[in-house]
Amino acid sequence: MRHFIKLAGLAVLLMAQSCDSNETEAVGKDLLSPKAGLTPSDFKGDNHDCATVSQFGPNSYWTETLVNTAETNFLIQQNNSASNLFGLANVPLYFAGGPGTFNALSYGPPNNFIIWGEDMMRKGLEYGRPAVAYIAAHEVAHQVQFRQGYPSVRGNSNTELEADGFAGYYLRKRYTSTWSNVSAAYNFSQTIGGANGSSHGTPAQRRSALRLGWLLGQYDLTNQRLDYNFFYYYNSYVLPGKGKAPSGAEKPAGISKEIHEYIMTKITELQEINNGEISEEEFTKLN
Repeated sequence: MRHFIKLAGLAVLLMAQSCDSNETEAVGKDLLSPKAGLTPSDFKGDNHDCATVSQFGPNSYWTETLVNTAETNFLIQQNNSASNLFGLANVPLYFAGGPGTFNALSYGPPNNFIIWGEDMMRKGLEYGRPAVAYIAAHEVAHQVQFRQGYPSVRGNSNTELEADGFAGYYLRKRYTSTWSNVSAAYNFSQTIGGANGSSHGTPAQRRSALRLGWLLGQYDLTNQRLDYNFFYYYNSYVLPGKGKAPSGAEKPAGISKEIHEYIMTKITELQEINNGEISEEEFTKLN
């Protein structure tokens, strides 16, 4: 029987976030070369509208390596692989070491780079490399949003949830085709959610968004079609209060019959994830 899981970390606000050009400009320094005369703590700013556990701390510093060379190279590879999948040139990646670095920041135009914190990397690795791949793809997804004008549907949590959807899609297309291999990412995603109505979505919303993206990863979709499919199914069926999947449900003309029939078989599962009605053992066994 399905049962409610105890969602750990409800008080922990999400770090893996996006920051728009207005926020970067508020720093008032040359962000194209963040290692030159700039410490990670200078990225705090007063204009961030992102919910975080911590911005980069006052004793943080730029570094060339996070944890060790092997894990740093893995992160770089995932960043570049996600960039390639979504049709971007490799997104510049910078690293912040020291205390107060439980964060990953994606900055928009005109700078278009990502900064990873050491504490974020270590915490992700506690769940395994799939968690690192998940956050890497999530941050690259913000670059897609910045550069191509997504999300197409506005809403308080939509930017972050779509980035989770894109990350789920990436995990299936480029990381592994076996769901059990990415359950660590699924676990990690639920620990870094915010309160209901927060800009980053609740733990359950983050899990269902990642899972929906993973399911859509069975198909080859452009960024535009991934954005469209994600919001159609998430907003029409997954959100609380939406109806169950009716037999022969109508589909928009822009969605293929094959995709629609497949996702309709997964709607109840997605709703139960979103409602917190599925156990860790059960979601690990999903296919």
